[in-house]
Amino acid sequence: MHFNHYSDEGAQLAAAVVNTRLDSPADIVALAAEHYLLLEHAPTDDDVAGLRRWRAALAGVVDAPTPEARIEALNRLLARGTAHPRISLHNGPPHVHFRPDDVPPERQFAAITAFGLAWFLTQRGLHRLARCAADDCTIAFADVTRNGRQRYCSPRCANRAAVRRHRARPSAP
Repeated sequence: MHFNHYSDEGAQLAAAVVNTRLDSPADIVALAAEHYLLLEHAPTDDDVAGLRRWRAALAGVVDAPTPEARIEALNRLLARGTAHPRISLHNGPPHVHFRPDDVPPERQFAAITAFGLAWFLTQRGLHRLARCAADDCTIAFADVTRNGRQRYCSPRCANRAAVRRHRARPSAP
């Protein structure tokens, strides 16, 4: 199966980059494997440092206070992370890349997350990238639900918030 990382998967990868500790090249390998991303090169310490900087830029999109600010942050990411689109034949059937072939992992992640987020948010809605609404959680997520009303990063956080709301209600006499 061939994944189109420049759509929903790219947005989910962007959220994962924001949420993931990136302490070593092994962390990059694990993140790539979790998202079915074939790395063209083994990650280096330079890729770790670069992805940490990219994570901060992605967090700026997640935390943008207005739709206009989100669009500005996305445009900055697109300018930094993507290149002229081209068709590539490596690794299977022809597919589109928004970067040259044979780039380091940092550049792969940048192109996929920048264009993936741009596509996802313009097609699905700018509100579909957020942080968990639970008071004690800051996890970022891309809302791929059908109705686009996801507020929590997981059912666990949603359930904990519901229990807190229930316990905060005054008890019946």
